[in-house]
Amino acid sequence: MKIRILLAIGCALSANSGYGQSAAGWRGTGTGVFSDQTPPTKWSAKDNVIWSTKMPGRSNAHPVIIGDKVLTCSEPYGLLCLSLNDGKLLWHRKNAYRDVTGDELWKSVEAELAVAAKLRRRHTTIKASLKELRKLDEKTAEDEARITQLTEQSERLEEQLDGLPLAARYTLPATQRQYNGYTTATPTSDGEHVWAVFGNRVVVCYDLNGKLVWTQVVPDNPSVVWGHTSSPLLVGETLIVNIDQIVGFDAKTGKQVWRTKYGRSWGSAVHARIGDVDVALFANGRILRVSDGTVLDRVSTYLGTASPVVSKGIAYYIGHRSGAFPFPSQVGDKLELTAKWKAQPKGTTFFASPVVHNGLVYAVSTGRILNVLDAADGRTVYSKRLNLGSGPVWASLCVAGKNVYISSRDGTTLVIETGRQYKELSRNTLEYFISTPVFHRNRMYVRTSERLFCIGES
Repeated sequence: MKIRILLAIGCALSANSGYGQSAAGWRGTGTGVFSDQTPPTKWSAKDNVIWSTKMPGRSNAHPVIIGDKVLTCSEPYGLLCLSLNDGKLLWHRKNAYRDVTGDELWKSVEAELAVAAKLRRRHTTIKASLKELRKLDEKTAEDEARITQLTEQSERLEEQLDGLPLAARYTLPATQRQYNGYTTATPTSDGEHVWAVFGNRVVVCYDLNGKLVWTQVVPDNPSVVWGHTSSPLLVGETLIVNIDQIVGFDAKTGKQVWRTKYGRSWGSAVHARIGDVDVALFANGRILRVSDGTVLDRVSTYLGTASPVVSKGIAYYIGHRSGAFPFPSQVGDKLELTAKWKAQPKGTTFFASPVVHNGLVYAVSTGRILNVLDAADGRTVYSKRLNLGSGPVWASLCVAGKNVYISSRDGTTLVIETGRQYKELSRNTLEYFISTPVFHRNRMYVRTSERLFCIGES
């Protein structure tokens, strides 16, 4: 089963910035590289645990560290803020439809939902009758007339439902609950505010004291099967949200600035700057100008689940079909990037985002095959099937200090040295988790399905 799980890493950010400053969120800077950190290489659920805090629900969103606080999510639509020092819960905000909707509007929402519920029940009954009639091998004239009548009734009901926009917007989308849920997207912060997107299509902005600044319930529907997964991207004063279409919001007010179609992708977008133009790169290959949402290019490599990585002016799209695309010095009306190289690493699917460090690209397939490519030409330096238990690799890779950290769903994390030869340093086990560790100074923060761990040498 191909579960579109998106995972990432966060990084530290000074708490003295404001709107439009550097953002911490999906994979920190979007690279997954924490070269200046010195985290531990050995731990367990009991060893080298500085603190651990029980979470009210599971989540795939990774923690985001802002000053002396750490932000995380919790099912079904919770945003939590904890003390970085001791893991004490500072605040917990719930973001169900009723939690973020004013009383007057909610009265209208409830009225439409009640009407919609009756219409849907009737529509379901008609559909079932039509199905039975159409299965008949031999249909009488009366059967044909009944099919026509029921079809017309079904169409009228659909028109009536289309006339209930609030009911459509405030109806909970489906999701893959076992592995995805409604809190896979990682929050983002500018050091004074935090923005989060949940699978119920609620977008929120809070200050770091937990005060709600603004909220939106967007009309976009995520994938019917998998639900929403991609994390919001903050670039300057624009918050980019990708549920179905790609939407740019004013980060300060929540007002929609632009909307671009062709947006759906499970992988989270990353930011790059080409000349003096900010662009956003999406897993579906599209590259947008942040200021107005204009699609500048669509590269030929489609990731779907993992994120692209930008390093030293080159965009790396690493999956079953990989490619490296150098940026030009400036952006015109179009980009039209050309691949410097293309490669096909071992492995069928790649849900984990790769990491690029010191001229090497590290990528692991869902089936636990490590591929190390030369960033200059895409040639394989080495590949190896990893012993990470039976669980798939969904967590994104990261480099902390001089080591690569690779985690499987079983809660096993393999630590290897960076370089052109495979050298395993340690193998560590915690509880079941999908989220990716966060590295801050000499500590590591891991969001398991049940707890948030702070790991450090005792």
